Amino acid sequence: MFNYLHLIIAVLLLCVTPVWAAESIPSPFTQKDLAQMIVTRFGWSDGLPKEPADRDYLIILGGRRTFRYEAETAYNPKTDNVTVAQYNLYGQFSGKGWLLGVSERTVANFTVQLPIGGVYALKAVVKGDGYVWNVDGKEYKAGSTAGAFKEITVGTVPVKPGVTTIKVSIPPQGGIDSFSFSAPDYPPVQPFAGWRFKEHLTAARLAEVGVSMMNAYDKLPEVQKDVPATLAAVDAALPTQNAAPTKISYLGAFSSQAWLRADFRGAAIQIPLKVSETGIYGLRARVLGQRVDGDVNGNAFVATGKPYLDVIELGLFRLDSGENMLTLKLPPMGGIDVIEFTRRGTSSGDFMNLAGLSGAPDRVVSADEARIFINRINEKYRVRK
Repeated sequence: MFNYLHLIIAVLLLCVTPVWAAESIPSPFTQKDLAQMIVTRFGWSDGLPKEPADRDYLIILGGRRTFRYEAETAYNPKTDNVTVAQYNLYGQFSGKGWLLGVSERTVANFTVQLPIGGVYALKAVVKGDGYVWNVDGKEYKAGSTAGAFKEITVGTVPVKPGVTTIKVSIPPQGGIDSFSFSAPDYPPVQPFAGWRFKEHLTAARLAEVGVSMMNAYDKLPEVQKDVPATLAAVDAALPTQNAAPTKISYLGAFSSQAWLRADFRGAAIQIPLKVSETGIYGLRARVLGQRVDGDVNGNAFVATGKPYLDVIELGLFRLDSGENMLTLKLPPMGGIDVIEFTRRGTSSGDFMNLAGLSGAPDRVVSADEARIFINRINEKYRVRK
């Protein structure tokens, strides 16, 4: 009987032991784990809601800093003496409605979640004059004398990440449609092809994230330096009424059959850029104009030119396979001849060499290695705060 009991216990132990062993094996470190580690390490978690979703991490790491809020969803219906109106007597409105004040001055209390802190331009779409905006204890006065909704600039305000409360004093019969915070974007912190939260973190993806944190794309090797691809603006630009082709040559040499010149109003030239493969591209242009600004897929740039056609650097940009959009804002009587673009190397080896990682690109990275790597970058490079 005694031996029989020992046999039963031995069999039970054999059945249970594999379960214990399985439970002791740690789960592989994922890209989501790295994203959470970065947000925590650099103190960006203040911008997260109490129960963050994947999207909340992506917004913070994405670096975009334009946040827009509808007044009718941000106010406090329990305390604010306002009405949600839905008629368009004062022009078109966004969202489901807009806030209408009463016959005397009243107050609205807006509460919003701001994912990223910083110094922002606060704007609002309002009707009426005499608004007073109280943001973090500081007052800003702004309004509009127009009889319809109009966007106004309230002021430049420093805002902390997280829950932000704004108290607005509304003039009699005033109306607020929406308000927004905007500031220059930060470079995104992400793998080259974007985050894949469920995937295991590999050395190649960690290197790509590291280079993005270092903002060191300009240190990737050039693979198309000597023979840049060119695109004639006169052939590729979308039609515009404020610019026309010209062949005058006394303002500098041009290489196309003609070049585009803006009239006395200046012109916003839109040029689709088509590439066959996603990559990091260096863009430059032969332009006329002492200040030329614009954006590539929404990423802004400012460049200094000359009073004659000359080549200027626009910067490094990520171009996705297919069509991208370059918008070039020419000054009055400015012009553009060609766009030139070179390409940077974006192989796994290029990123790992620049980030200082060794081994196979597809090897799975541990939490300890990722932590050491992130700390090393923080010590050597200025990562956005």
